[in-house]
Amino acid sequence: MTPPSATPALDTDARRTGFLVGAVVGARLAARTATCHDPDAVREALAGQGVVPLPPPPGRRPAAVALGDGLLEEFLEGGVDLRRLSGRYLAWWREDGFEAGPLLEAALGQMAEFDAPAATLPAAGTAPLVAALPAALASATPATMVSGAFHVARLLDPSEHAALAAVALVVTASRLLDGQGDFIPDVLALLRSNRASEAMFEAVRAVPRDPRRAPPAPNGEEPDPTTTLAWLLWQLQHRPRGVEALTEMVQRGGMSPLVGSLFGAMIGARDGLGDWPAAWIGDAGEDVHLRESIARRMHG
Repeated sequence: MTPPSATPALDTDARRTGFLVGAVVGARLAARTATCHDPDAVREALAGQGVVPLPPPPGRRPAAVALGDGLLEEFLEGGVDLRRLSGRYLAWWREDGFEAGPLLEAALGQMAEFDAPAATLPAAGTAPLVAALPAALASATPATMVSGAFHVARLLDPSEHAALAAVALVVTASRLLDGQGDFIPDVLALLRSNRASEAMFEAVRAVPRDPRRAPPAPNGEEPDPTTTLAWLLWQLQHRPRGVEALTEMVQRGGMSPLVGSLFGAMIGARDGLGDWPAAWIGDAGEDVHLRESIARRMHG
């Protein structure tokens, strides 16, 4: 099968803006129907407004935004200090904590109590993937990008399972930001060289095989990292119309803002925001403007 092509006309700045803003918009789109687990609940959530973002309450910063912002703020200060980054997460959690799921609560609670990352968690979740994703912006130094993503993910989850899924998505995003659509070989090479579990490796290897049937959707507050990784890669590989794919995510319901953030960022990096409905950008909240400002500061 011929690998998908990224949109060739987009320049680096457009992809970067799509990546940063798309993460916010995707999160708020998912939030519209995140708690809907049957068609009737989805119809009720969309009645009268249709597929539009659900902005956060005034003055609140959702987890999907706050986690990514932590690493972005480190970049803007000229370097990543993991202890300082941990402090950013804890400051947000203590002052706000909006949409922090049980696994993220557990990770930050242990960090606050013991002044160190959690040694164990009940399960691996999605928050580490969201926190590490901005590392894709450091693709000019691949080794630093991969290492940085791994260590950022481990701040919020001690498992290599979550960390490898996070790095796999960072590698994918870096390829999309560079205008390349053939990311599966790079992800497989990464997983093989880091001795990923057979389940994770096979889930990714299966992505190109069946363009008609998507892997199981990563539903719930913080779904399993392998489920999230495989579903996102399949969507990017086989769904060339990003707006349509994001719309179907909302219409399906049950997808957390964390997964929506990952999906929006990836689609934005691949396609830019040129064909996204104006209401998506305008109604997603103040964080859109803050991300646009960050994108301008990273220009060139």
